[in-house]
Amino acid sequence: MPDRTGDLWWLFSRQTVCVTQKESVLNAASLMQKRNFRHLPVITEGGRITGIFSAQDIVDSLSLVLSHETSPKKIIESLDIPVHRIMALHPIVVEKGDGLAEVVKKLIAHNVGALPVIDEMGLVQGIITLRDVVGLLGMGSEPMGVEVSEIMTRKVTTIGPDSTMAEAVRFMSDMRIRRLPVVSPKGELLGMISNKDVLRMVSRLMAGESPIGEKISQHMTREVITADEDDDVRLLASRMVIFNIGGLVINGVDSKIAGLVTERDLVKRLSEVRSVGFLLESMKFELELQN
Repeated sequence: MPDRTGDLWWLFSRQTVCVTQKESVLNAASLMQKRNFRHLPVITEGGRITGIFSAQDIVDSLSLVLSHETSPKKIIESLDIPVHRIMALHPIVVEKGDGLAEVVKKLIAHNVGALPVIDEMGLVQGIITLRDVVGLLGMGSEPMGVEVSEIMTRKVTTIGPDSTMAEAVRFMSDMRIRRLPVVSPKGELLGMISNKDVLRMVSRLMAGESPIGEKISQHMTREVITADEDDDVRLLASRMVIFNIGGLVINGVDSKIAGLVTERDLVKRLSEVRSVGFLLESMKFELELQN
């Protein structure tokens, strides 16, 4: 068997769904919502990688046109454009023969959530995401010896339940965040709004509904997965894998929020408070157990 840490053939998804530059943002958003994707490689007519399209791109585009008075028709028209108009150009990529260390270093250095895997001709062979890397961390049962408090984000951006979805989208775009805890006036956690909810909202708009002015409380996920400050980081990674989520709220006193940990925190912050080598060794140990 090939060295699993030195060759990525076993890690990346080989049934990657791509879209062409001419695909409409609407169709790409619908595909992402149905398949639970957050990134789509964008290819030329010849199949070569030319960009990457993300759920955050949709959030940013929506924020430019949304208001309480914006009609669903106008919103749909604003998204009925080719993906090349808003996609990220010159995506960071890896090749099939690259190792786990190369993947982790690129994810951290470029602060991206996904890396298309290409061959020597520039043709897309698959994709590796932060979720794949976190999945390696979450496979094990042995503690990593790092508490959640060491890597969590303490200054958490929140929103109230009476705010509208239009306000939430603009907030997520302005603050560059993908998940937004919903709290009561007393600061108690009530739910969570994420880019998945935004994609569902776009699907409703395409169906002729008008959810823009609706309150967040009608859209938010109410059963929020949480963890405690003194939990081991391995537990967080495991919960992200089990519940297929990209972030956990960290419990504070009196049902308030002490912090937030995302997939990006698990990879980037863990490498900062320990080292990239520590992160890699934490994953390699589990890979060796599999072998």
